[in-house]
Amino acid sequence: MYNAHPLSLRNSPLGAVSTPMICDPSVQQYSGYIDVSPEKHLFYWFFESRNAKPTSPLVVWLNGGPGCSSFSGLLGGVGPCRINDSGRGTLPNIHSWNSNAHVLFLDQPTNVGFSYGASVNSTIEAAIDTATFLRKFYDQFPQYSRCALHVMGESYAAHYVPAIAAQIVKDNKRNGKARSLPLASIAVGNGLFDMATQFMYLPEMACNSTYKSVANSEACMLMEKAGSDFAKSLEIARSSPSQETMVNATYAGYDILIPYQKAGGSPYDVRKTCTGGSLCDPYLNRISIYANQPWIRTDLGVRVDKEFVLCSTSVQDSFIYAGDEMIDSSQWLPMILAAGVRVLNYAGDADLICNWMGNKALMLGVQWPGNEQFAAAPDRQWVVDGQALGEIRSFGNMSFMRVYGAGHMVALDQPAASLAMVTQWLDHGAILAQSALS
Repeated sequence: MYNAHPLSLRNSPLGAVSTPMICDPSVQQYSGYIDVSPEKHLFYWFFESRNAKPTSPLVVWLNGGPGCSSFSGLLGGVGPCRINDSGRGTLPNIHSWNSNAHVLFLDQPTNVGFSYGASVNSTIEAAIDTATFLRKFYDQFPQYSRCALHVMGESYAAHYVPAIAAQIVKDNKRNGKARSLPLASIAVGNGLFDMATQFMYLPEMACNSTYKSVANSEACMLMEKAGSDFAKSLEIARSSPSQETMVNATYAGYDILIPYQKAGGSPYDVRKTCTGGSLCDPYLNRISIYANQPWIRTDLGVRVDKEFVLCSTSVQDSFIYAGDEMIDSSQWLPMILAAGVRVLNYAGDADLICNWMGNKALMLGVQWPGNEQFAAAPDRQWVVDGQALGEIRSFGNMSFMRVYGAGHMVALDQPAASLAMVTQWLDHGAILAQSALS
């Protein structure tokens, strides 16, 4: 629980830095803002590793939406604490990803969470801003400049993460070794890389997965029809690209979910009915209660008076109307792989909206020199402490993992498995060696 203490600030050329002692008081923390431009101010909350070493890696975590704060991941399984039942305090998370890595949670783009400033409505612009943020973060905290950098996230972060990595690769080539960011890998959980590919698997996942379907036969037929309508909208958008056709195709994709939702199913977990709340999970509503407490905002150095909203509909709408959701972010993966950066796509196998079937098909379709070998590679059991927790397929620097028994937020549903996964992944491919033994 929280114990009141004076706000601690550290002066910096880039502005005041708060050093909160909440969530995980056992580790060094920093929070505050980095101004990526005079008009754009990105909020972050950083936690040192519980087992900090000079070689500890640095994980940057991003949530998606577009428009969702990374407080969702921080307080939803990835970070060092969970919200208690009242929503006004926290409980320790023994499976936090900062067990063996420094973890930085970033609210991006602007006007998401506690970040603010000039509006952003594209993945590419957000990637440029985040790459700028990371360079300034290393300038502000040079003690972490030798830490291998791993950019990770979930859901719409499958747009952000590859774009950010591609931007870093380009910047590193231009800036030279002295100003390069030490990017080692990227990882995305239940991500939306390419709606055109992935949403075609919504009917199959909803009605023919390894879990009992919430949807009845009528709903399944309606989903199939909506999928056909989506394919037609995609053809129109490709043959006559415009804002109108791109937006129409985006909404046609989401229409596939409507029969399933009318049947009461949760798009984020086929095992569950939707019980209300953000992402059909009442737990996530407590995050906003927690973040809007005045003492939390004071301790974190929040410098805007706006209400904290976990997911901003205005940011999401701006991305949709800019056509951003129709972008295929897997286009950046070949460039990232060619730069020697490892790529992990993992997916909880009970999620519907960004399901494992569509994500696997997406990865098999990436055109890179190892495409044929990746397609021919076996799906191996991923076993931890004698228990099969999933399947993994790998070749070279690319890996795809199916995580058993998890919905849209793997770390929330399977915390022990998610920690094992990220720990092995950060250990230079130990996860691959382990899976080869199964």
